Amino acid sequence: MRALKIIGILILVAAAAAGGCYLGFRAGSSREMAQEPSWNDQYASVLRTYIDPEYPDSGTAMFNIFDLDSDGSPELLVSMGDFHSAGGEIFTLYHGAVYYLGPFGSWGDFQFDPETGHIYSAYMGMGSQYVSIHQLIEGQVVDIVAFYERVDAYSDNPEDWSFEVDGEEVSQEEYNRAWEKYGYNTDDDFTARKYDVNEDEIARVLANY
Repeated sequence: MRALKIIGILILVAAAAAGGCYLGFRAGSSREMAQEPSWNDQYASVLRTYIDPEYPDSGTAMFNIFDLDSDGSPELLVSMGDFHSAGGEIFTLYHGAVYYLGPFGSWGDFQFDPETGHIYSAYMGMGSQYVSIHQLIEGQVVDIVAFYERVDAYSDNPEDWSFEVDGEEVSQEEYNRAWEKYGYNTDDDFTARKYDVNEDEIARVLANY
């Protein structure tokens, strides 16, 4: 159990540095005995780390299996909980190995547009909104564009507002044009919070995908 916790710490460090982290859910090194575990078994191993009784959010985590890049191999989506700072975590299977790609969104989830393959990571609070748009390509999350706006809820004066696209300050008109091109549809489904994380659901969902 301690090893899993150490892996969890390393995940955050490596993901921040490289945008993804190999979790090592692979077969042994023996050429004669080696056999690639199925994606079902690998994802089940990941999910079981979320039902550790010592895990702080045990009991509130949920998950889903969803093919985000339409390559025929589903991604594992895990919601840490339904609190504001929680994101929906993405794990992908690439060349037979599981990689952790990071958390996206807030309130334990993110939105996804199946037509464009865009992942929308949104966080709002205190008069500010930050939305970044990504896409899963060849086992990695590619950044497409990021929006930031701060509108003073106590002022009707546009001079008190600020807008940024990809970190560069722009006018409200420029911001709106970029948003029309890339902005997400709020009707897009939230994705990660679908099934409870417990042994019965893990076995049922992974066996029937």
